[in-house]
Amino acid sequence: MINRRNIRIKVLHTIFENKIQLDDQLDYTQASKSLEHKFNQTEALTGLIWHMVVRLSDYVLIYANAMASKRLPTYEDLHVNVKLSDNIIVQQLKSNLRLANVVKKNHLHTTLEDDMVRTLFYQFKESEAYQQYLLIKERSVESEKKIIEQLIEQCIFRNEITMSFLSENYISLESEIDMVESWTEKIIFGAKNFNFEKLVTKDKYDFAFDLLKCYYEMKEIVFKLIEPKLINWDADRVAILDLIVLHLGICEMLFFESIPLKVTINEYIDLAKSYSGMQSGQFVNGLLDNVKKELLENNQIHKIDYKETRKSS
Repeated sequence: MINRRNIRIKVLHTIFENKIQLDDQLDYTQASKSLEHKFNQTEALTGLIWHMVVRLSDYVLIYANAMASKRLPTYEDLHVNVKLSDNIIVQQLKSNLRLANVVKKNHLHTTLEDDMVRTLFYQFKESEAYQQYLLIKERSVESEKKIIEQLIEQCIFRNEITMSFLSENYISLESEIDMVESWTEKIIFGAKNFNFEKLVTKDKYDFAFDLLKCYYEMKEIVFKLIEPKLINWDADRVAILDLIVLHLGICEMLFFESIPLKVTINEYIDLAKSYSGMQSGQFVNGLLDNVKKELLENNQIHKIDYKETRKSS
């Protein structure tokens, strides 16, 4: 579920926010609370998205009642097709106690306002996908899954209103949304039993806090490796984000023996490019490569062979 790239981003953001907002006053114990909050936010975001699916599907009943309550309702007003409200996937989501727990814990009922649900439903109601779904007389697992896929794409992941709403509520949306969207098929397939309260495996959760702890506890050791490589650079003028990326990358090289060097270097080059620009990516690439060569020459890197790692796990 939550992957190592996203974990690295969470750790990076935690450290960066501490430096910028709190002048680097947090220690590991305090920073770990901030990191924990980021995991909770991912849970809340995922829960909200699937709570929206349920609310949108249920809104057809409110719409049907409104049509039937007209002063002079037509035949069509009295016979609105409410098929979506009984969608198989929606019913499974409703019976998912873990989703219910996430919704309750994060007060998602109040986060999602009725006006927004109504607006999104009316948009989706006019879509070709929805109209085609209503024409299918017999339910099939395939058609039930397909309409939910189309609903979540049109009303959530490709919807400007929803994306604006989510970005206002979740500051880390940009780094989370692609990952959360990639879970769509898995959640639909196992809607009844999907564990919305456990989006990260224990090994990756431990990796996150070990990486954060390594940054704070090994800061001086790592900086001694970085500083000599900053030829023609003033360490105080190097972008804060780039220095954090370098520190984390070197921490992985030295103290996370099961992660291949190539993976570590490529990941942190990519993070530097994504969050600081192409020039930063080149800077991080060159410096990490120099540190790697020095560490290998001094026999300071000891990586476990991938096959051995698989055997031991």
